[in-house]
Amino acid sequence: MPEESVGCTFNFGPTKERKPNMVESNDSGSDDKIDSLIANALNQLSLDERETVYYEMHGVDEIVQETPGLVETSLNRLELELERIKHTHRKAIAYRMAEEMSPEYVQDQTLRMKFLRSEKFDVQKSAERMIRFFDCKLHFFGQAKLCQDITLQDLDKDDLKSLKAGYMQILPIRDRAGRAVFIAVPSKQTFKTPMNKYRAYFYLSMVMADDVETQKRGVSMVVYNVEKFERDKYENNAVEHTTWIQNSVPIKTCSIHYCMSDSGFRYVINIAMHSLSEDARARVKVHYGTHLECTYSLMTFGCPVHSLPVGLDGQLKRKAHLEFIKMRYQQEVRLGLPRIVLPSHDDVLFGRGKPYRQHVANIKLHAMMEEEMKQTERSSLKGKRILTIEKLTDAIRLGGGRFLQQDDVGCWVEVDEKGV
Repeated sequence: MPEESVGCTFNFGPTKERKPNMVESNDSGSDDKIDSLIANALNQLSLDERETVYYEMHGVDEIVQETPGLVETSLNRLELELERIKHTHRKAIAYRMAEEMSPEYVQDQTLRMKFLRSEKFDVQKSAERMIRFFDCKLHFFGQAKLCQDITLQDLDKDDLKSLKAGYMQILPIRDRAGRAVFIAVPSKQTFKTPMNKYRAYFYLSMVMADDVETQKRGVSMVVYNVEKFERDKYENNAVEHTTWIQNSVPIKTCSIHYCMSDSGFRYVINIAMHSLSEDARARVKVHYGTHLECTYSLMTFGCPVHSLPVGLDGQLKRKAHLEFIKMRYQQEVRLGLPRIVLPSHDDVLFGRGKPYRQHVANIKLHAMMEEEMKQTERSSLKGKRILTIEKLTDAIRLGGGRFLQQDDVGCWVEVDEKGV
């Protein structure tokens, strides 16, 4: 059971009990055990499912094409499935409570699309996840917040201190496949009570879920412990609670990368492997070595390692993380401001410096511009040049891209036609 219950007297919490052999000491056979669990998980999948896992881990999978017909049919089927299971599912008390409190919130199409996308439009799995979501949310934030989007203002001072410590971060740049990257550095964790870090993790997860591109493409997770392992920093229930949140929020986890330099960290990985579902176990990759060796290995999976908040000296970098929190606060308090969490690979970014020059869409636009310039360099007709600019901007927008820049408080906003 979780350490404390917030705002309710029901027996909510992770349902999977941890067996005694899950926390045995890190013996010499732990690597074999982890490899065996991954292999067994893969063997439980069909050939097509294994291929899907492989493609998603390496970032070469294709996202679901959301036709109007698919969206409408899936939303209708999700409603029927929720109606079917809400009176029989053992964790559906919170869902029924939320439905009575605010039918509009529970039935909101934007919310339900998050769950459908997180399960690639598998209606049954989406309904199950939505039931777990309200159960999990009730436990960590109480009944008063059950039908509200969780914001920074819903975190208490100890939650915020834990969040700002920076041992959990959303990287400012997507990976090669356009997925958000979430990194946890457990050796640097700071909290007054474990509940503080669980609420901070839930909040960051829902921030990622607020981004449509991330809903469609999913998240790559990195657990980074490339330093001496200190077992006393890890409470027994941490893995179960974080896994509970991970299995409840409307975000698809495409891959889980464990990086370590001390074999003692196998203790934590072993517990995690027993807490994960078969599908999640199949997505685990363990990287063993120095900082350089682990980052090089992560690169092969498309991870933007230059943005990792851990340096060669092992120090945690928080500047980008604190700027992100500041930006998110502005997005939450300023009405009408679009909540662009992370620019996509299709978005052109206005700004100066290496990060802008190396952004995928910016590189693409420059290549298009060079090609167009070759065709118009002999022409001095202003009208023809204007047509060329319109052709380029139309090409970006037809590809799903936007023209973005950061405002005075760091929020991403769309540039108007004149600005473009």
